[in-house]
Amino acid sequence: MKYFLRLMSYSLRYKNRFVLGLVFALLTAILNGISLTSLIPLFDALGSDKSKRFHLELTGPEKTILFEEVYLGEDFIDGLDRIKLLIISAKLQINDVTKDMEPKEVVWAVCFAVFPLYLLKLITYLLSVYCIATSGYKAVRDIRQELFRKVQRLPLTYFYKEKTGLIMSRVINDAEIVAAVISSNFRDALINFFYVVTHLLILIYMNSQLLVMACLTIPVVILPVTLFTRKISSSTTRLQERLADLNSHIQEFISGIKVIRTFRQEKSEIVKFQNINHKVYRRNFKGQFYLQMAPSLVELTSSVVVLAYFALGAKYIYDGKFTQGEFMAFLLILLFLLRPLTQLSQMVGKITQANAAGKRIFEIIDRDSEVEEEHGQVTLESVKKGIKFDNIHFAYPGTNQEVLKGINLDIKLGETYAFVGTSGSGKSTLMDLIPRFFDPTQGKITIDDIDIQDISLKSLRSKIGIVTQEIFLFHGTIADNIAYGTGTAKRKDVIRAARLANAHDFIMKMENGYDTVIGVRGLDLSGGQRQRLVIARALLRNPEIMILDEATSALDAESERLVSRALERLFKNRTTFIIAHRLSTIRRVPNIVVVEEGEIKEQGDHDSLLAKNGLYRKLHDSQFADAEVQI
Repeated sequence: MKYFLRLMSYSLRYKNRFVLGLVFALLTAILNGISLTSLIPLFDALGSDKSKRFHLELTGPEKTILFEEVYLGEDFIDGLDRIKLLIISAKLQINDVTKDMEPKEVVWAVCFAVFPLYLLKLITYLLSVYCIATSGYKAVRDIRQELFRKVQRLPLTYFYKEKTGLIMSRVINDAEIVAAVISSNFRDALINFFYVVTHLLILIYMNSQLLVMACLTIPVVILPVTLFTRKISSSTTRLQERLADLNSHIQEFISGIKVIRTFRQEKSEIVKFQNINHKVYRRNFKGQFYLQMAPSLVELTSSVVVLAYFALGAKYIYDGKFTQGEFMAFLLILLFLLRPLTQLSQMVGKITQANAAGKRIFEIIDRDSEVEEEHGQVTLESVKKGIKFDNIHFAYPGTNQEVLKGINLDIKLGETYAFVGTSGSGKSTLMDLIPRFFDPTQGKITIDDIDIQDISLKSLRSKIGIVTQEIFLFHGTIADNIAYGTGTAKRKDVIRAARLANAHDFIMKMENGYDTVIGVRGLDLSGGQRQRLVIARALLRNPEIMILDEATSALDAESERLVSRALERLFKNRTTFIIAHRLSTIRRVPNIVVVEEGEIKEQGDHDSLLAKNGLYRKLHDSQFADAEVQI
């Protein structure tokens, strides 16, 4: 229950609206009770022409009160509270009004009296629905917003380990379960709860022995719910896991559609989807079966209880403790209580579902963020000196194996450094430390002698531009993609950046030029075109520090030539880091760093490194040997 209570705390952010909804829900229940008991004169009039009464005078300030002939005990006047006295007085006044009426006149009088009650009840019900439901939906909106905000702040390693579909399931499926429960379901549960409480009080007032009977029957009524609670929780958890698998499979299928068709694996993918889909169906059926089974059993036990009440009420009529009208009102209230009791039993199962979904949601919300940004951090206006790596060690969170071991570099403003090495040597990890995607486990990185952990993330990352081999373009126009992250960039600035990136010519050949809408990830463009758009995006942002992670390794010769010319413009007046796979692209770079197993093994320019006959020479000879073999 702790997760459900935590979910409900979001509704209490709108406590004024929520409390007002509770008040209207209570008024709805009270008005419903009044409307049902107001039918007593009607049934009395239909069942008998006379009412047996006697007079009893109370010593009071000014009046004589008339009481119905019912069994109350010898000293009932002494124990009668003010509320009960008022109710009896009201009933007797009604009897005084109706005693000389014909049955037909009583029926019409009751109908005219009850209609405004039902109209008022409708108004209070709608107001309670509005207040409680809107506070619930606002709470779900806040939960989704907080969940999405948290996902943005999770460490990159989380996205490497978890399936995309699982994260989507948390934001969509789990949040949807919570939305239904803490808005519409919880609203109905509150109204039903007030119905049960107020109507039981009415029954208890009509005969105090019902209090004992109600206490004895409540455990019998709720027993089926307790039997199925654990099954509902387990079934909900497994269903959400299956839905996460389904989302993940669909996302993977769409992303890999080209590979799937290349290897003719359509039938295999259909079989995989069929298996996952069947598991979702089974879990969905089981969850709904358990969810409906409990209230059905509650309805059965409630019906047995009503029959017992019916028999007891009939006995009271014969004993003279009930009039026919009171008995019919008593029976109507009991029958009315069946629906709220059944729905309340369903709510127990739904709360269990929401608790399971809430647990999965808070697993993400409670995770540690990427990096903690503190108030009062330094704002970096511009880079004036350079960047320094001071004894950098790093191991990914949750592991003990160091990826970087004692990296020391002193990079001056405007210099270009290229990093080469075998796959897994730590080149990309070292670059990920500059924008603080990760923090070093030992050592520090400084910009202008300021530790980057003391610089605000917004300020730090605004100075850094990144172009990677894995290009991501958003669904939207070409102009929007180039201007992404720069606020409201003017069209002339977008065009200027595109020209510098050698992208303007191919953009103008497209149907709508800069207003051409490209699909998700820009897959309808060539690799070279996508890369040049990303470079244009970086140029428009005009960063002082540039990181290029194998930006040309997947391009053909002509595309590489165009992209390389664009990159040369990007290098000017910037401190640049290049992670290179093709050594031919870094021949002119004056500072080449060879990284192996997380350590710097060699450093120098192209010619001096070749002359050393070390690791760089091996990498160089290996690449050119491979090129000769391909020829």
